[in-house]
Amino acid sequence: MKASESPTGFLVIAGIGLLLVLAINVAGTSSGEDRNPAAKSATPSFQTEAGASGSQTLEIASKKQDSLAAMQMAAEPKVETIKLKRGETLIKLLKRVGITNQNAHALVNQLDKVTNLRKLQRGQEIRLARSAENSDEILDLRLRDKFDEEAVVEFKGATYKATRTKIDTIELTHLIEGTITDNLYLSARRAGMPDSVIIELIRMMSFNVDFEREIRQGDQFQVYFERRYAPSFNDTENGRILHVNLALKKQPVNATWYEDDAGNSGYFDDKGASTRRALMKTPLDIAVVTSTYGRRKHPVLGYTRMHKGVDFRARTGTPIMAAGDGVIEMSARNGSYGNYIRIRHNDTYKTAYGHLSRYGKGIKRGKRVKQGQIIGYAGATGRVTAAHLHYEVLVGGQQSNPMTLKLPTGRVLGKGDLPSFNERRTNIVADMARIRVQDQLVAASRVAATAGQ
Repeated sequence: MKASESPTGFLVIAGIGLLLVLAINVAGTSSGEDRNPAAKSATPSFQTEAGASGSQTLEIASKKQDSLAAMQMAAEPKVETIKLKRGETLIKLLKRVGITNQNAHALVNQLDKVTNLRKLQRGQEIRLARSAENSDEILDLRLRDKFDEEAVVEFKGATYKATRTKIDTIELTHLIEGTITDNLYLSARRAGMPDSVIIELIRMMSFNVDFEREIRQGDQFQVYFERRYAPSFNDTENGRILHVNLALKKQPVNATWYEDDAGNSGYFDDKGASTRRALMKTPLDIAVVTSTYGRRKHPVLGYTRMHKGVDFRARTGTPIMAAGDGVIEMSARNGSYGNYIRIRHNDTYKTAYGHLSRYGKGIKRGKRVKQGQIIGYAGATGRVTAAHLHYEVLVGGQQSNPMTLKLPTGRVLGKGDLPSFNERRTNIVADMARIRVQDQLVAASRVAATAGQ
């Protein structure tokens, strides 16, 4: 199932789903009552074998029904959802809710066959269905370890069996647009854009946009991305960005996701040129330049000297990304740079990152990294007055200005791919236009409903 939606449109879709569920339930109840209309209208007036009156018979029948209902309720399994606490293992969780040690180990041994229990973190939900008569008897245990899958352990044939099951999801697309009032990150958040989508947006546009110099108040943005909805859990997962429009005063920028028949994919502008460059202009998500490339008065030493990189304001712990694909050439303490990383991208380009508080997981000399991969975290190590990132680009072994460096463009779609790309882009733009019309209709209906009250 594929549906386009907007912020208000998604609520409409969810509301329609709820109404359908209610309608089905009502229809089910009605059909159940109408199957035996005679029983509905009949009034018992016969005598029992013991000579009881009709009213006594009704009373006895009512008590039997109440007793049967009580038995059925008692037989229904007890279903509960428990969350993993900090530092708690799954076995400890099961024991906390009254499962015996032997039974807890039996469950966990089976569950470990279908999921990686070592990746469980605080807050992970475990759904238990256990016997109403015996709280230690687990009928069903469910652990959702992926958005669209869960690990399940069921009690079958006097033993536990573990499997994996799919969770039904609905594929949607979502459009968010807004105006920049301060910076792109904060403005996008206020418009309702999820953090994961904002970070991906900044990463993909970092090849073409200088977020310090080229973003201005009044600039507008449109971001169209995939998401999935899981009705049984009533939650969503954000996916890949499909299209971006940045209406910048300096120069509009756009990008559309495209994958060719061979499986090669990426983002391309309206002329079919890849938006990706060899290096990102900024290797962190929120880029505020505090010191540019060139001669300056050193903040610590106090005299004028050449500053051979760019300093970006960044709080301690801010993730730092690899500006391009490459191999870690150095990952160690390096004098006034403090904790330092240098990446060799090819025979021409290298990038360097200084004053890090710590290194990323697995980052060491000889490690191959991908563009956008987190390699470390900003800090204040070395000769500094405050936390920031010192970033350098070396061309042929010499430091160059990262902000003015002209980098070669990436792939350009040829005649074989361009018609298919143009068709895809046209369809996406049409979807976005339809969503805006949908929003306008919903807004108009709300105004009309308010006026009619």
